[in-house]
Amino acid sequence: MRRQVTFYFLLFTVCLFISCGKRGDPSLKSYEKPDPPSGLRAIHRGSEIILLWNFSKEKEPSIKGFYLMKAIVSSPSLEKGIRKDFEKIAFLKSDERSYADTDFNIGTEYRYKIVSQNLRGILSNDSDIINIIPRKVPFPPRKVEFRVEDNSLLLSWERAGDGILYNVYRTYKKGQYTLMPLNREPIRETSFKDNFEIEKTVYYAIRSLLGGDVRDEGPLSEEVEVNPSEFVPSPPEGLQAVVTEDKTYLLWKEAAETWVTGYRIYREIDKKEGFVFIGDTQIPAFVDNERPTVSRNYRVTAIGPSKESPATEIGDVVFIPYR
Repeated sequence: MRRQVTFYFLLFTVCLFISCGKRGDPSLKSYEKPDPPSGLRAIHRGSEIILLWNFSKEKEPSIKGFYLMKAIVSSPSLEKGIRKDFEKIAFLKSDERSYADTDFNIGTEYRYKIVSQNLRGILSNDSDIINIIPRKVPFPPRKVEFRVEDNSLLLSWERAGDGILYNVYRTYKKGQYTLMPLNREPIRETSFKDNFEIEKTVYYAIRSLLGGDVRDEGPLSEEVEVNPSEFVPSPPEGLQAVVTEDKTYLLWKEAAETWVTGYRIYREIDKKEGFVFIGDTQIPAFVDNERPTVSRNYRVTAIGPSKESPATEIGDVVFIPYR
């Protein structure tokens, strides 16, 4: 009996040891250094140096957050012997991926790096270190305009100076622009073509910038609103009538605007009654099947996303039999 008790006691002790060992693995892992952030980069935009970085979303629960650090490398305006060691300037939450540093001087060289901190306070290795010398940013471009060409929208603006590049920003919410421009590379010309969206109101703004490894961007230009519901087509051109004994054929030139969705036709026989809507068409032609035995007038308009063009008229249309 005593041997049996001893056996079960030893078996229990071994199982307890094994199970405790399994529970100990995660705690040991928590003492390991966390992964450092990657892809640290900077954008100088007016009064801010915007720092951005990458970090795995899946590993957010294992860290408290990030320490962003900065050092002054050199400065033409500060005395010699400036402190060049890295100093912590901000602690960011684990789900944050950007920070705007407003404490800097134009022409001074700065160095940035970022580290992650795990739940036990252990810091990661350093991220990549980046250097930046913020320069005086250029003025925004003026006279930003647009026009629709085929199925595209062409933005154009005045040049802001020699050697100035441009970034184009788009939003569907007035005044709310992202950090990233539409264009993949800075634009050297003073125009940009985008897809035209006939069903949405879109806003555009342009920033001037200097060339270099770091984007030195100026403030936004005036905002341009592209609201298709406000577009008014030009009146149809070249309206003609071909009259037969029992029909009237109306013909005109196709609208120049690609966003025109069709045409509306109005007819006037009685001056007191005025013009009456008699039909619509999506092509630049219409057949009035009422016999043209008495003189009548016609009006044709082009239809935009929500508005009609001014009317084009043709009058005194009547069938005159040959004698």
